[in-house]
Amino acid sequence: MIVLGHRPGLAEAIERRGLKPLYIVEKYKEALRGSRVRRVRNLEDGQEVLRTVLSAEPNDVCGVVTAHEQGVFTAALLRDHLRLPGDGDYTRTLLFRDKYLQKTALPRGIRRARCMYVDTGVDYTTLAAELGVPFVVKPANGFAALRTAKIFSQETFDEYLGEQQRGSDVALVAESFVPGDELHVDGVWCDGRMLWNSVARYHEPPLNTHDGAVLASQILSPKEHPELVAQAGELAAEALDGLEAPDCVFHLEAFHSGGTLVFGECAARLSGAHLPEIVELTYGINLYDSVVCLALGEDASPRLIPQAPTEYFAYVYLRRFPGVTVTKADFEKHFRCHELTYQDDDTGRTGYYGRIGHALVSASSNAQLTNLINRMTEFNASGHAPSGDVGVS
Repeated sequence: MIVLGHRPGLAEAIERRGLKPLYIVEKYKEALRGSRVRRVRNLEDGQEVLRTVLSAEPNDVCGVVTAHEQGVFTAALLRDHLRLPGDGDYTRTLLFRDKYLQKTALPRGIRRARCMYVDTGVDYTTLAAELGVPFVVKPANGFAALRTAKIFSQETFDEYLGEQQRGSDVALVAESFVPGDELHVDGVWCDGRMLWNSVARYHEPPLNTHDGAVLASQILSPKEHPELVAQAGELAAEALDGLEAPDCVFHLEAFHSGGTLVFGECAARLSGAHLPEIVELTYGINLYDSVVCLALGEDASPRLIPQAPTEYFAYVYLRRFPGVTVTKADFEKHFRCHELTYQDDDTGRTGYYGRIGHALVSASSNAQLTNLINRMTEFNASGHAPSGDVGVS
């Protein structure tokens, strides 16, 4: 099995199948020790990755998988060349990589942000007139909230461009700003229909992490939020159908704005962060297994029978704040977590969203879970001991 990038959950799903992985990665990780690994400069460079795979002379390749946005196009390219199961339409994958192409291809009835390329002929005045102020600028084929910024003025626009190395008229897009709570729908799409999905809500929009917010997301209860969960599932199905999505595990983001849902963007790959982990803890469904299943050309539906939730789970990406000293032991003292990691010093690497650790927590209702996340993020930012009973695991 050719694996583009590395994530522990995907590695475990491959191991459970008894498959031997060949990892193609940009950075070496200690978790890869003992595995067959080849490094590349950029997982999105199809030529470089294909050269690497061919030079590795893999035998009996059964599939290609990735759990990373950067690997989606390349995975399809490899499947096409090696005649492997799964989606090999690398042209279609561009609708799930380029934000302008995606929003342009959506069915007319789906509400979405207005979107333009920030090419060499576009200036701040034009973008402000077309999109309103503030507007958002981001890489056209980006992922997470990396290099995404809210633009309020000519000054902030110039500052943003000064930090980028464009060199391309399709490197960046600008979008009208959509206010509201940010949701995401994660599930499995196959044979032109929705097999299963889960709806979750970010504690704060990921864009806010650039200003020091703590990233967190919780699974929404269909019993507590029946209308919202149903609307989100319907939006996902309409968007995936309109984009002629391949068989895939998908991640779609939307904004709950003014009582309705506005499409954000959709990826034809597994969600990042610890979303797959909290989905499995809540519903008993392992989305990593679904990725491997589809890559082998198997029917994913037998693995998509959810258990009735007794608790709803969330992940919280813990970070370090200036002047605040908290330790893993402090979190353990005040919160009961299903899983907890935290760097007590500055020796470890800071990840996306300022993450230096994470917590997986749960509660029997979304209201209780929201309260728990509020207290944990406040403690993380201030170091002040929370009051009352703050956690269930």
